[in-house]
Amino acid sequence: MARSSSYPKDVAEEASWKGVVAAALARFGKLHILVNNAGTIARQGIVDTTVEAWNRTIAVNLTGAMLGMKHCAPAIRESGGGSIINISSLAGLKGSAGLAGYCATKGGVRLFTKAVAMECAAARDHVRVNSVHPGIIETAIWGSIAEGMPVGSAGTARQGANAPDLDALSSMVVPTGVKGMPEDIAAGVLYLASDDSRYVTGTELVIDGGMSTR
Repeated sequence: MARSSSYPKDVAEEASWKGVVAAALARFGKLHILVNNAGTIARQGIVDTTVEAWNRTIAVNLTGAMLGMKHCAPAIRESGGGSIINISSLAGLKGSAGLAGYCATKGGVRLFTKAVAMECAAARDHVRVNSVHPGIIETAIWGSIAEGMPVGSAGTARQGANAPDLDALSSMVVPTGVKGMPEDIAAGVLYLASDDSRYVTGTELVIDGGMSTR
């Protein structure tokens, strides 16, 4: 797939998705599972948010998920059914200072998931659609999220070299006191992709060590 020099927007290009689905069907003959996992983030307050950053976040996080479902759902239906899993975020459930654009797109993924789930259910096409909402996970994107998070005793931000690492941050803001690992998210995705979740659709699986309860 062709790459843009400004940002990796392949997931926001319809031709790319058509090519991916065609390649998957050519190789495997069927398609049963889609995991929409592409994501980007821009830490900007609303006053400082640029249109370029806003559009970039929407393109990758929301338009990409839409195109994935648009082009994969028919193939999954024709293959006899399956599961679509959209990776949202804890930021799709709760607001977070400095992450307005990210929260907007991840909240959009959450409700978009529910709407498409109801469409598929009404069509009786055996396509389930759910979202996953990770909290603090040891991944590259959390390096940028952690910087500037309000973690001081008075809610003040500590940025750059003074920002806490994920272990320290987790001990302060996660009820269980520990960060999550990619394997924790993978296990949830595997459950939603499997027949064990055959009666689960239109819901969100929150994997956050209890952060969403605060």
